[in-house]
Amino acid sequence: MTPKEMAQKVEAQGGNGGNQWDDGSEHEAVTKIQTAAGGSGIQYVQFDYVKNGQTETAPLRGIKGRAIAADPEHLVSVEGWYDSSGIIQGLKFNSNKKSSDVIGYNDGTPFTLQVQDKKIIGFHGFAGDNLNSLGAYFSPLIAAPPSVPPKKLEAKGGVSGAEWDDGAHDNVKKGEDGVAAVKFEYTNGSQVVIGAERGTPTLLGYEELCGLVSKCVQKKKRTSFKILFPLPLAQFELESDEYITIVEGTYDKILGSDGLTMLTFKTNKNRTYGPYGLEGSTHFDLKEEGHKITGFHGRAGATISAIGVYLAPVGTIPLTPAQPTKKLEAKGGEGGTSWDDGAFDGVQKVSVGQAQDGISAVKFVYNKGSSEIIGDEHGKSTLLGFEEIWTNFELDYPSEYITEVNGTFDRIFGSDSAVLTMLTFKTNKPATYGPFGLTAGEAFDLKEEGHKIVGFHGSAGDLLHKFGVHVLPITN
Repeated sequence: MTPKEMAQKVEAQGGNGGNQWDDGSEHEAVTKIQTAAGGSGIQYVQFDYVKNGQTETAPLRGIKGRAIAADPEHLVSVEGWYDSSGIIQGLKFNSNKKSSDVIGYNDGTPFTLQVQDKKIIGFHGFAGDNLNSLGAYFSPLIAAPPSVPPKKLEAKGGVSGAEWDDGAHDNVKKGEDGVAAVKFEYTNGSQVVIGAERGTPTLLGYEELCGLVSKCVQKKKRTSFKILFPLPLAQFELESDEYITIVEGTYDKILGSDGLTMLTFKTNKNRTYGPYGLEGSTHFDLKEEGHKITGFHGRAGATISAIGVYLAPVGTIPLTPAQPTKKLEAKGGEGGTSWDDGAFDGVQKVSVGQAQDGISAVKFVYNKGSSEIIGDEHGKSTLLGFEEIWTNFELDYPSEYITEVNGTFDRIFGSDSAVLTMLTFKTNKPATYGPFGLTAGEAFDLKEEGHKIVGFHGSAGDLLHKFGVHVLPITN
């Protein structure tokens, strides 16, 4: 590891009892975790690493008992709790794809080992009869060589309709085509990005067509060539290691102007999806040797008139945000299960659910590039139903963005820890949305001067227990 690639060492959290230990930072990744909890807290930890392509098992730290093992893709954070005597009571490990259960007890002083856009490659701390403290080494998720900017190939087809552009992503995950409309799902790291539908499906929509065969096949009717004919809904999903290498198609005169009549998608697995539609007079293909297709653009009106692609060299690293984001600590009680939507370019829509005793749930719609990303619902909707208990507001994105969140949290009857009782969102307009809920208990605010809020995290059970934000520097 060169001086330029020095790992970042994050201070150990917990007590300073026992003997100091350090697995070092000369690793590429953590491949296995073993840990166990006893009556007084975490008894031991032991980690396997990859170093120069070889698996390496570090010494056991603490006193060995029953083991619980996990095999993350790469570790991004560790959550933990330690008591007043300086013994780690519980640990939770979060990878880029999943989270472990809490091992031990989520009691005491909480801490988190995390550095935005970095992964854990080593651990250090103190241990005696138990694990007294835990720290970590972090290295960038993206290593040299630097990422290659995507290449945009010109759209093929007609010139009618409005331009559309899904932008470039890490990969294409799913496609739908009818040819009157297309829609794609993409992946950016572990995040699924759902693109908008381009074109206009006819009002006839989906129906079941039962012919001479013994089963009904779901099909979609399209209005092409001034007559109605049934075309199957072209929907396909790629495997995790599969990517599109070639798009072939044809276009022809439709109602007086050029429009796409057929599309075919080919992948690195030597699979062909299609052809979808009918052969037209003019043929085209979109491809480049040694590249994969990572995004689509084109022109569309009532139908798709033209389609183009974004390309990235095969084996290149994923796209990374141009500006570093910062995660502000969540405020509230210690109950519930942790959640984190991550950081995006901005927030488009906010939904807040209100129960009798506090904030029951939240849900957000974000923007990344030119794509709309719908986040998961965090919390639990009441039996009254979505329309009756939820309040929604949309921002005038991208000119309007959230700059501050205020709230209160309090302990309610029947709850082991405090829950959020009120939330208010403020923007740069200036505008204030809320308050949602009732002001009660301890107040907090989440903001960073010169930054905008681009994501949310926290913890939730039947109600929202804790709430935090991701922020990004405001640029012109």
